[in-house]
Amino acid sequence: MAPETGSLIVALATPPGRGALALVRLSGHGALDVARRLSGRPVFRPRVATHTRLRLPGDLSDSAVITTYVAPHSFTGEDAVEITTHGSPVIVDAVLQACLEAGARLASPGEFTYRAYLHGRLDLLQAEAVADLVAATTPAQVRVASSHLDGTLSEAIRAMGDEIAALRALLEASLDFPDEGFHFIAPEAVVGRLRMLQETCVRLLGSASAGRRLHDGALVVVAGRPNAGKSSVFNALLGRARAIVGPTAGTTRDLLTESIALGGVPVTLADTAGLRDTDDHVEREGVARAEQSMAAADLVIVVVDPSAGVDALEEGRSLWESLDGRGRVCVLNKVDVWGASAAARPEWAPPDAIPVSATEGTGIDRLGEALAGVLGRVTWEGETLTRARHRSLVGECAAALARAEETAAAGGSEEYVLADLGDALRALSDLRGVESAEDVLETIFATFCIGK
Repeated sequence: MAPETGSLIVALATPPGRGALALVRLSGHGALDVARRLSGRPVFRPRVATHTRLRLPGDLSDSAVITTYVAPHSFTGEDAVEITTHGSPVIVDAVLQACLEAGARLASPGEFTYRAYLHGRLDLLQAEAVADLVAATTPAQVRVASSHLDGTLSEAIRAMGDEIAALRALLEASLDFPDEGFHFIAPEAVVGRLRMLQETCVRLLGSASAGRRLHDGALVVVAGRPNAGKSSVFNALLGRARAIVGPTAGTTRDLLTESIALGGVPVTLADTAGLRDTDDHVEREGVARAEQSMAAADLVIVVVDPSAGVDALEEGRSLWESLDGRGRVCVLNKVDVWGASAAARPEWAPPDAIPVSATEGTGIDRLGEALAGVLGRVTWEGETLTRARHRSLVGECAAALARAEETAAAGGSEEYVLADLGDALRALSDLRGVESAEDVLETIFATFCIGK
């Protein structure tokens, strides 16, 4: 990512390929001159879409709509132009070529948003939200990303920073009058305010688990013995017959994955080989892959057939207990066979085990709700920490505040409290990108698509 701003950049902002329309973006010094050069029009009214004719290289032309923006009233904070043309790749290439000939260069990934950040149009949390919004695949992802882009999380972080800065000012003022022993804030008030700030950090960090799954997706693995009905449950959750189902044990021998959404969380759902000892080399490899996927899973669906024999039920118990402390849901399949009678339920099955008939669809909606509950619905949408960077920096802030509180509560020196408050404030500043190193910015913006 080039640190310079002001130079003229251009990029296609819509997906490449054929389409009804395409949008080419320009930003930087000379953008308005390019609009005049391509159209032959001497004047454009800012922020007004203007229908015009483009004169393009190779004796080409196109009917287009041009919208101009005059700094600082644009997304990037610079002079900017958006050119909407017909979506022929030939026309798009000609428009880009004309812009390059006029002095523009191709934009780097995320450079438009990077310039918006550098010009103060967005902070770093909002800039990340732009990328998240573009990449969103579920309504919940859209809602959270839109809320972050609107500044809800940024405002919460800014308010924390303002409170810490105000507390530091009072403590520093006290240090300015050491001989008089005058305190601008009582020690117990310092402790109280630090605890309130820590509570905010804890609340934010409490959203991080669900936020991570919302941002990165979750792996949900369907596991159990052969013939328990794992593939039928897999198909029922997908709503279509993706996995082969048959009465022969060991039908599934490889890891089969599909993408779905549960409670707004993007999920990779994996069907696995039945867990058992086998002499078949291929099936044994399938069992090994099943075990590996369970080890990496955010949630394991343990499928049990209560109508199976004692040995099968004991193996189901062993699998269930081996997952203690992890995300797990117990499914009692083939309720159409065993009739959901209390006597037929395995005695070790948890009270919230879900009876289903994967072949008839009974209980599948309830299973989906249970899975969404375990994965964690994102209900605190505006202030959800969705990235590892967010979690790390809020954690650093919380740790610094805890140190400051411990010192203040013990009657320690205000200078030590101030040092810890400085650490907390720096973590929040890094979170919003108030003072971020260039290499950090390059890493973040390199994940953006070109044209954004």
